[in-house]
Amino acid sequence: MKQIIPVILIIIFATMAFGKNVISAQQKSLDKALTVIETRYRKASFSADFKQESSLKAMDMTDTASGHALFKWPGKMYWTYEKPEKQFIITNGDDLWIYRPADNQVMAGKSPDYFGRGKGGSFLTDIGLLRSSFDVSWTKTDDPSVPKAKTPLKVILLTPHKTHPDLDKLYLVFHPKTGDIKELITLNVYNDRTRITFSNVKFNQSITDEKFLFKIPDGTDVVQLEQ
Repeated sequence: MKQIIPVILIIIFATMAFGKNVISAQQKSLDKALTVIETRYRKASFSADFKQESSLKAMDMTDTASGHALFKWPGKMYWTYEKPEKQFIITNGDDLWIYRPADNQVMAGKSPDYFGRGKGGSFLTDIGLLRSSFDVSWTKTDDPSVPKAKTPLKVILLTPHKTHPDLDKLYLVFHPKTGDIKELITLNVYNDRTRITFSNVKFNQSITDEKFLFKIPDGTDVVQLEQ
């Protein structure tokens, strides 16, 4: 036994050291990936076309939509849904408007209540939220919540520091060289899933702050969103 114990200890310490080296390598690669993404989106103004697929697990329903979006640091977004019907989601980082022309209705509220801590893709206008509001990790190869990314795209998982029913997990599908985010996949606590795919992305756009101020059309019903 006196000869066996040292051998066992050597194996244990070697295993521990190997595990630490693997974690260290993974952390370095993850930090490098985040830095590439942050460099790409830091204080950025950009536009993009998008396709959205939303699935309600309990009802076994899937809806699709598409349109165009504008983003500007800090906190400004303008989502224009063209299909299946016109809808606008606009925020200047403080105020929020959701306008449905067909219903002649505007829902108005405060943006932090609905887009705080990076929800609803708002981290795209303040990329620092990735580190400050989420735990970040590489996705597991057998994770059923996200499709396998096509080479050379990579996928990272973001888990909010503070739990919220609307956002339980967030997946980013991105290009490791450019930092371009190709897809967002979000899951809520009920395992409902929203997948947004971006295309025709154009950076360094000259977008004025006034673009993100919505003037409510005359005669439109205004509904205040509950906080």
